[in-house]
Amino acid sequence: MRIQQVMEWTPVYRAWMAPFAGAKLSPLLKNNDLARVRRVLDVGCGPGTDTHLFAHCDYLGIDRNRANIESARRRFKRNFVIADVTEYEVPAGERFDFVLANSLLHHIDDAGVHTLLSRLATLMADDGHVHIIDLVLPEERGLPRLMARMDRGDYPRRLDRWKEIFTQHFERLLFESFPVGLGGVAIWDMLYFKGKRKS
Repeated sequence: MRIQQVMEWTPVYRAWMAPFAGAKLSPLLKNNDLARVRRVLDVGCGPGTDTHLFAHCDYLGIDRNRANIESARRRFKRNFVIADVTEYEVPAGERFDFVLANSLLHHIDDAGVHTLLSRLATLMADDGHVHIIDLVLPEERGLPRLMARMDRGDYPRRLDRWKEIFTQHFERLLFESFPVGLGGVAIWDMLYFKGKRKS
């Protein structure tokens, strides 16, 4: 069995990501007051890893992976749907002020990313923001570049490419890269992007 197949098993994926979950969220938590969030759309929510951040507000997790959604429903008793977000409809009065895509887009090719981001812009409330955390393909050789190449996602991108893609769809409010690792050793290079709909 290939490593990617093993990582598709929800308990294995959760165990593998658990040591890094907090570090991946650090820029999001540092730059936002989550207590003010009203309505969250967690895109590609997986097994509900980030659900705990939004216990105080209206939350919807969406993912195409049935096993992940079933696991999330059992664990968190929140609103989770099995669906493709590019086809998901919500009434205008129920749009989201906080749209999160955590570690999703490096699994999707360029055309698919553009389709998804265009759709997310239509699901955001007028005062809403998109928050993207994702894997960066470093230009220099080293462990973070090796890990990016070994990741389950086939489309890690360089930082400048991510910026180019995001700013085609959203007005940039914040864009930064940061290392994630263990014991002071960087294992991945990640990015955090916060944007709003273009006027």
